[in-house]
Order: sequence, then structure tokens, then C-alpha cells
Amino acid sequence: MQLFSFDYANRVFSVDATPATGEEIVTVDGVVVSQQRNFSITSEHGFSVESLGEVKLIYVLNLRAADVNYELWVNGERVLEAASPVALAGQEFHRDETMATADTLAAPAGKPAKTNSWLSLGLVAFKLLKAVQVVKVALLAASVAVYSVMFTLEFALALIGVLVFHEYGHLRAMKTFGLPTKGMYLIPFVGGLAVGDMPKTRWQDVYISMMGPVYGLIMTVAFYIVYLITESHFAGLVASTSALLNLFNLIPVYPLDGGRVVKSLVFSGRNYLALIALLIISALCFVVAWKLGLYFITFFIVLGVVDIVAGWRVGLAEDITPLKTYGIWFSVLWYLVVVALFLGMILLIAQDALPGSEIALKVLAS
Repeated sequence: MQLFSFDYANRVFSVDATPATGEEIVTVDGVVVSQQRNFSITSEHGFSVESLGEVKLIYVLNLRAADVNYELWVNGERVLEAASPVALAGQEFHRDETMATADTLAAPAGKPAKTNSWLSLGLVAFKLLKAVQVVKVALLAASVAVYSVMFTLEFALALIGVLVFHEYGHLRAMKTFGLPTKGMYLIPFVGGLAVGDMPKTRWQDVYISMMGPVYGLIMTVAFYIVYLITESHFAGLVASTSALLNLFNLIPVYPLDGGRVVKSLVFSGRNYLALIALLIISALCFVVAWKLGLYFITFFIVLGVVDIVAGWRVGLAEDITPLKTYGIWFSVLWYLVVVALFLGMILLIAQDALPGSEIALKVLAS
């Protein structure tokens, strides 16, 4: 949804934000010039605009006034400083409405509040809340509590370690490309989320998406080696669970890691040959998974293909540097090898008849 917009030098600047995911998109005359994830009330976007040069847009959300203060810098010089009402939940708030909202907060009981104003202020408050570092700690504590009730404290801590190591792989990959990062969030029943600026090329998207599972593979192998050496039931179960969780992240459905990789591969082709190649590879993977009895995987292969076909035109319209031919084939091989290694780890541990390891196979065969 649109947060605010303004005109400068006969160009229309617009900022769209999604509070639930923290994604921000800046457009100039309808063309996307900057994308990033941000969970703070302050934000800064740097980009280039033809005929203007290097541009920087800085803005701060004002919760009480339900507006946003912004500055526009062009070639190192501030050319614009202004405030704009926040446009949230499909409703643009003008100055008189904003002041009425502030008055409503302190109004005596019995006076009706403006529903739309409360909704919009709630969305801004939610964005402000996520900016507080204590939320990360609270989510971590909630994850420990939830998983401890479901399993044991030891297994809960090991599971969180697996999730943190996976998300750390994403963060390290972002930093490799110089993309600003804002840390990670652990969400009970969901997993984790590494937050940073949006990739600028398809290769960056593939690399960042794959490094989470790669770090997860390192963690899985480490626990498996401990299991082989010590015959520890606990280490074997952690290895099996780690393999299953990371394999789930490689399912080719957006916004999972696998979905981001597959979309980058297909949309880099920029023609129907890439789509046909995806269908052929998906069909082969479907047959192999079906033969192995991994019906869970076959279901998501079909879902992934439907997801790609449905978003085909949107993906082609994105202005992002595509992968070259050798980059496409390398990424395909990288993706398939990592998937195969996780499947292999699950099957190896299950063959040892380790109590509890059959859960991963039952999930995959469900």
C-alpha cells in the first residue's frame, strides 16, 4: 500500500510499504528505483534518476500525528524537506483528520473514535513496535517456551540453534554483497526471518537464498558426525530434524528459499524456453519423488510450478539483472545437489532405525 507520494522536478516520487513484511518500494514515475526491507520508523533509500543524478530519500514516520517527514537529496544537496499525511489502509489522512485523531486518543468515554484513524494508527504502531530490539528477545523467549513444551528444553535449544545458523547464512550472504542487514527474527511455529535490503541482481537473490540451506547443511552434517562417533540419540534426531527443516525451506514456493531460487532461474531466461525447461525438470523430479514415496515433495513441486506460471508476466516485468547462461546451469546444479544431500541425510539416519528419525520420512511420505 502507498505510504506517501510527492512531486519534484516534474517527476512523481512514491513510497509503498507493507508493514507485515517490512518491504519498502520507492518508484519514480511508476518505475521501481529502490527496494529494501525495513522494520524501523526511519528509512533511507539511495538511487539514481536520469536527468537528476544521485538521489537520496530519507523519511521518518510520526506516530502521534499520523504523518511522515521526508527529505530529498540530489547530488549531495538537500532540495526538498516536507511532511505528508500517511496513506494507510486505503485512506489518506489530511491535517484536520490527523488532529482529530490525536484528540480522539484523549477523548472522554462515550465519544466515538474514528475507526479508520484507529486502524491506520494501529498499523503505524505495529511498525514502530517491530523497530524495538526487545521484540527480537521476546520472540526468542517465546520460541524457546513453545518448543520446550512441544519437545524438551535441550531439543528446543538445539532446534533454535539450527534456525539461527540457517538465518545467519542468509545474513552473511547479504553482507558479502554489501547489502545492509537488520538482524534476524525467530517466530514460533514459523521459523526465522533474516532481514536486510532487497537483492539487486538475480545472482544475489540465488546466492542469499541458497546460503541459508548451505549453512543448515553444515549444521546437519556436524550433528550427524557427532551421532556416528558417539551414537548419541539426541545428535541423530537433531541432524534429522535439521535436514527436514532445511529441505522444507528449499520447496519451490515463494517466499521460501527454494521459491526465490527457482523464480530467479526461470525469470533470468526471459523467454518460454526457460519455462519449458522448468516444466521438464519439475516433471523428472516429480517422478523421482513419487518413486521414492516422497509424496509431500511431489505436492509442493506441483504447487511450485503453478506459482511460477501464475506470476510469469509479473516476474518478467521486474527490472533486475538476470543470470547468464552458465549462472543458470550452475544454480540449477547447486540447488538440486543440496536438495539431494538433505534427502540423503534423512534416509541415512532413518535406515539406522534411530527412534524418532522415522518422523521425517513420515512427513515426506504424507
